[in-house]
Amino acid sequence: MSDKYRPDIDGLRAVAIILVVVFHAFPDMRGGGFAGVDVFFVISGFLITGIILEDLKGGSFSIQSFYVRRILRIYPALLVTLIGCYLLGWCLLLPEEFAALGKHIAGGAGFVANFVLWTESGYFNVQSELTPLLHLWSLGIEEQFYLVWPLFLYFAVKKNLSMPFWFLAMFAASFSINVFRVESDPVGTFYLPHTRFWELMAGAVVAFCSQAVSERPVAGSGVFVRAFTAMSSSPVVKNGCALLGLGLLTVAVARLDKQTAFPGWWALMPAGSAVLLIVAGPEAWLNRRVLSHPILVFTGLISYPLYLYHWPLLVFANIVGMGDVSVAIRLLIVSASAVLAWCTYRFIEKPLRLSGRKGAAALALCAVMAVVLAAGWSTFAADGLSFRMADKVDFEKFFSHSQYTKSHDLLKHDRHECNFYDITLNVSKETIDNSCVTPHSNAVVFVWGDSHAQHLNYGLRLNLPPDVSLLQAGSSGCPPSVSDIYPDPLQVCNSTNRFVLKNLEALKPNVVIIAQQRGHDPDRLDAVIAKLKETGVKTVILAGPVPQWTPFLYKVILRKYWTSTTNRLDRYLDAAVRETDRVLSARYRNSPDVRYVSFFERLCDGQGCLTYVNSDRKEGLITYDYGHFTLSGSEYVARTILAPVLREALGR
Repeated sequence: MSDKYRPDIDGLRAVAIILVVVFHAFPDMRGGGFAGVDVFFVISGFLITGIILEDLKGGSFSIQSFYVRRILRIYPALLVTLIGCYLLGWCLLLPEEFAALGKHIAGGAGFVANFVLWTESGYFNVQSELTPLLHLWSLGIEEQFYLVWPLFLYFAVKKNLSMPFWFLAMFAASFSINVFRVESDPVGTFYLPHTRFWELMAGAVVAFCSQAVSERPVAGSGVFVRAFTAMSSSPVVKNGCALLGLGLLTVAVARLDKQTAFPGWWALMPAGSAVLLIVAGPEAWLNRRVLSHPILVFTGLISYPLYLYHWPLLVFANIVGMGDVSVAIRLLIVSASAVLAWCTYRFIEKPLRLSGRKGAAALALCAVMAVVLAAGWSTFAADGLSFRMADKVDFEKFFSHSQYTKSHDLLKHDRHECNFYDITLNVSKETIDNSCVTPHSNAVVFVWGDSHAQHLNYGLRLNLPPDVSLLQAGSSGCPPSVSDIYPDPLQVCNSTNRFVLKNLEALKPNVVIIAQQRGHDPDRLDAVIAKLKETGVKTVILAGPVPQWTPFLYKVILRKYWTSTTNRLDRYLDAAVRETDRVLSARYRNSPDVRYVSFFERLCDGQGCLTYVNSDRKEGLITYDYGHFTLSGSEYVARTILAPVLREALGR
């Protein structure tokens, strides 16, 4: 089958790209459209492996020819994407953002975007929505696979190796690492090649089987061929495979979401669906009548440039609109991406593939790609070419996360010696400083939670009497809980919470403050409150979520209010967080077991939420990112909101 054009596979490509585009363009819709990328992996493994095996069988395989074809296929649309993003970034991005884009352009041009992104954040991180080249992680994995795969196949055929054994061994190794690492290292498992190669291998196995039943079978056919023949020979089995494949994909999209530990076992569903639909063959009713429909085939033909174009355009619209992009604009962007994708396919990709000078064209594309890589890296090294926006540079540098953290010594003021997660090295810690849980007086206030608990420490220390012991323990990214959290992405949350509970039972502090960024589960909070009261804690204070800005507050000021700085804003606030505060306030307002503190009630009014706590344009800003308090913000919140509540609880 691999030597014949199959329109149904282009149709399957179309289904995959539609899932991905809908997932990106309409993020409020629930579902796992991101699984479309896993379908792409399987299709790619099937098609490329089939081509290589066919050439090897015919004695015409050439490593040079293979990579020339890959360059002509991959580089044109990628170069359009990278150059277009650079030009848009030059005009629209702040220096810090442009520097990050430069690094991502270099990573994309070098096909190591997945490694670059792995060191920065997760795919579903809030900031990922402002990363124009986030989607290049998948292209990096594909090209890393094809650096080694053709060489292996060439060696295996020449040495007459048993391919089923090696295929199964590599598939099993990659899949096992994926399953065993997805909980402990979710970001690495998502981005790194060795935890994703099994999906391309799944397609490769199907290609191998289709080659093995041809006139000149590859060595080591055996059980593979018999199973494949049984699945692909009977019309009933073919149609059953197609329907089962469609069902698996439907369930995957309906069941998966951003909170799913992915890929892991769950990735078997979209990958398995692609395998079944390919095995079903072009004669299965679903493949023949649905996937081979001209509209889907056309969409599949332009799926690669469409994949590359739609996400950056959506991200730049999100940046310019500060997260306020209407459905109509999103639909327009998707339509424009499709038109641009068709133009690329028709006027760039096809002419290059049909060119009589493929080698020269490939060399020219490589030269341009090298220039783009150098330009991206130079932009990153030059801190985003700050001369473009000289008047805003000082303000932006002041608030860039790492700079503010360093210049204001937040590791000290937020007491990161009490944090079980080392934010400088991005690794968990076995222990914290003993002073974090050692009181120096009988009056004890204990702060428990993630970084949204930690940022309260500075203000509390300034505003509590010196004879009050302010203790603290927790971990960045980990909400308080009395039961194990699943999944535990950093493999530190559950051990941290067990440590805190053990110390609270021994300390029996007067007051415990629990706080977290988001994800407030009332049932979990009820269990925490009940456990604290059972332990002997006299007063439990639940600090609600703080107003959170999309994007960072200082960027809102830079982009929209640079010439007319405002003390309050009612725009660019995370509505979901405000709703969480409303729900929690209603639930705990009259509770005898907990004192609920609503930051929204005190920091926001009819005109919006507080942006500045004093007249200093930089030091007075209340948060230095989306919602972590500056030192001025922490002091203000503690003095005006928390300290009065604590003094009352302590009888001061």
